[in-house]
Amino acid sequence: MGINMEIEIKQEVNFNELCSRLRNVSLRGFPNVKIYGNALIDIRPLSPLQVKSELFTPQPSVYTDFLDKISRLAELFSQRGVDIFNLNGGVDYTSTDEKGEVTDWTMVPPVVEVFPVFFKWVKGLNYSLDYSSSISPEVISLMKKNGFELNPELQDLDYPEYQKFKGKTQKVSEICDGSHRVEAGVRRGLEQNILFIDSPVWGYPYYAAPKPYSTVHEESDRDKSDKTHVLTSPGHKLLYRLFPSGGILSGTVRPPTSKEKFI
Repeated sequence: MGINMEIEIKQEVNFNELCSRLRNVSLRGFPNVKIYGNALIDIRPLSPLQVKSELFTPQPSVYTDFLDKISRLAELFSQRGVDIFNLNGGVDYTSTDEKGEVTDWTMVPPVVEVFPVFFKWVKGLNYSLDYSSSISPEVISLMKKNGFELNPELQDLDYPEYQKFKGKTQKVSEICDGSHRVEAGVRRGLEQNILFIDSPVWGYPYYAAPKPYSTVHEESDRDKSDKTHVLTSPGHKLLYRLFPSGGILSGTVRPPTSKEKFI
């Protein structure tokens, strides 16, 4: 979706309908798992300070061209009376790019998953995350079948501010959709609505490890990604949530493409 786009709003979606759609979201590698089926779903306003202190991000790098797209989207929606930083539900719309290609989307508030992780002390190294107790038998079975493992880079992550939780399980709130919109709101000094999904199905963690939002920085190298995957590549793709950029339109969830059905 480029900057030189145009949009047409099809319908606004209330909170209850949005929740109904989200409860049908499945995983790329486990299409029968409705990851938000019994989760608690709520929308909360967060100030920039709360964002930085309460949220985690899978990727601290922020690409300026993505922020430019957010600004363009915010302008287009504002012209139609919709504030994308203050949504209480969703908006179904079509986007037409500079080449004339039309695609369907649903604009939703940035999505944050709230889930438990175990913090442990790695002797001589750091306070790290332990995912070994967060993986379901079904995921373990596919890992063994395909030669995937827990990513050893997880051991290199350091969470010194969480040393008080050493040997304990603690819930963290990680952005899993809309991270650049969150950052755009922070840079504008806005209080913005965030959609919190508490307690997704156990055993299918978000595919990238959480990192404190306070570490967010601008990345000049467009091709660099600082995500730390939970499973070794390409196994992390098993855990992808199938609603890229809010692509949940008319009550259906966008299915994986044939290329994505790699297992």
